[in-house]
Formats: sequence, structure tokens, C-alpha cells
Amino acid sequence: MRAALLHLDDALIGQSRLRQAVCDGGGRLLDYRDIGPELRLWSRPPSLLRLQDRLMSALPGDFGPALVFSGSGDFHHVTPILLERAIRAAGSPPVTLLHFDNHPDWVTFGDGAHCGSWVGQAARLPQVVKVLTVGVCSRDLEKSKTEADLSAIKSDRLELYPYRAPRGAQVLSLGGREWSSVEAMGEAAFADFLPGRISTTAVYVTIDKDVLHPADAGTNWDQGLTTLAYLKTLLGKVARDHDLIGADVVGDWSRPVYGGGLVAAALKRGEALLDQPWRSPAPERREANQDVNLELLTLIGELAR
Repeated sequence: MRAALLHLDDALIGQSRLRQAVCDGGGRLLDYRDIGPELRLWSRPPSLLRLQDRLMSALPGDFGPALVFSGSGDFHHVTPILLERAIRAAGSPPVTLLHFDNHPDWVTFGDGAHCGSWVGQAARLPQVVKVLTVGVCSRDLEKSKTEADLSAIKSDRLELYPYRAPRGAQVLSLGGREWSSVEAMGEAAFADFLPGRISTTAVYVTIDKDVLHPADAGTNWDQGLTTLAYLKTLLGKVARDHDLIGADVVGDWSRPVYGGGLVAAALKRGEALLDQPWRSPAPERREANQDVNLELLTLIGELAR
């Protein structure tokens, strides 16, 4: 699996070791920062189509399976585009989307896509049999009755396994279904359990590094409790009996620049003030992101062979 650095912000620009490793492996460097501000946090269909057209040209089917690093988690709504590209490159097999995140990314959003709304869009793709979301322990789970689009759960196309369920519960109950938390099940038991929830041979993996414990990474969002070592364990368990057809990684911190017009930029800035930490992560946490990316680049490359 070859890699690509998708520059929509400055998060990956200074990661020289990662850039060198990608180039040495025959990967691509895609500098699309000119449209990054209009895509950041949320974007309208014309911006998404511009990005899709560029990606289809830069990463044609004969590039093969791709691991794409896309910068900040504010761009997680790029994942459905990358997922569709991976499905086509693999010959359109049935696929399971394995989603690691500290947020469920399941809110409803009208015209376009939001970094917190893309899961429903991905779950409705014809080839996607199921989305498995793992590691959430943010307060978003407590807002499910007012903000979440639960249609994918009700149609059995989404399962959500939090690292820690709200209010100390052993299970998460939503849409008439229940899922145990990783914490309640125990990490070792959950690692053995997870591959059995995947009914397809093909798997696409998307990782938002805000799923990681703050000791392991620094992001633009509040962070979870999953360690990098445990994330790597889960990936290894899943890859034993399944084929990775592609992957993407977001969650690198960057100083936000918002675009899409004066009104859109103002709305995005206000939303970020409400939803994101006001302080940037400490420099050592931000610098750790490159080490995490390099470890994921090596591991996913090995698992996809």
C-alpha cells in the first residue's frame, strides 16, 4: 500500500521524516491548501466536488490501495471521497468501514458535509455493509437524542463501541441496540471480539488521532483514552483475516484557517469556539504526531501486504 500526503492545511508540512518516507515508498505529495480553508470543519458540495476531481486525477485506480494522511481532524469529511476511491480501485467489493475516533461523527448536516456528519454518508454507500466505530468517549454520546442521525443504527449499518460509555455504564444503548464498551469488556477481550463483527473480506480503515490518549498525540479536538499500542493491536487483529483496501489518517494539529466566504468563515470560527479546546496542545504533543504517523505508515503498509 502506497501513501499520500494530502495537504489541506499546514499540519503535515513540517513533518520531513514522514514526507521522506512517503516519497521513498513511491507515494504522492498533494498540495491542495488553496481549497483547504473552504473545506475545513464543513464544506458545501462544490468544494467537495473540486476536491474529488483532484483526488481522482492524482490517485487513479492503478495507484492501487492508498494510505492518505489528510491533516487536521477538521477534514474528516474527506473520508467518504477516499473510501469511494478505494472501493473502485479494489473492484467494488462489499466492504466494512472500521472507524477509530473519539467522536461518533454522526450528526445531521444539510447542504454538504461536516467533519462530524460524514459517517451517515459513508454508511449509505452501496458497497458499505457496515460501519464499526471504535474508541469514542466524548460527550457527544450524551447528545445522541438531540443531534445524532440514528438511521444507520436502526438499519443495522452502524455499530458503535465506545472506549468508555457515558455515566459509567457498562453498555451504550441507542436506537434499540446495545454495545459493550472497550473498558467494560477489557482491552484483550475486545481485541479478540472486534474481528468477528466484520462480515466482509475487504476493510477500509479511517483513524482520527483524537481517539488517542493525549500522551500519544496532539490534536484540534478533545481526546480519548486509546493508547497507540492498543490501536496497533486492534489493527493487527483485524488484518489477520481481512484485506485492507485503503486507509486514511487525520488528527494532526494545525492552526485553523477558515474559508468559504465571510459568513461561512465566521460561522466556522464560532462553532470551533464552542466545540474545540481553546488552547493548542503542548509542543511536545504536537511533535509526537509525526512519530505516530510514521508508526502507522509502517504498520499499515505491512498489514496490507
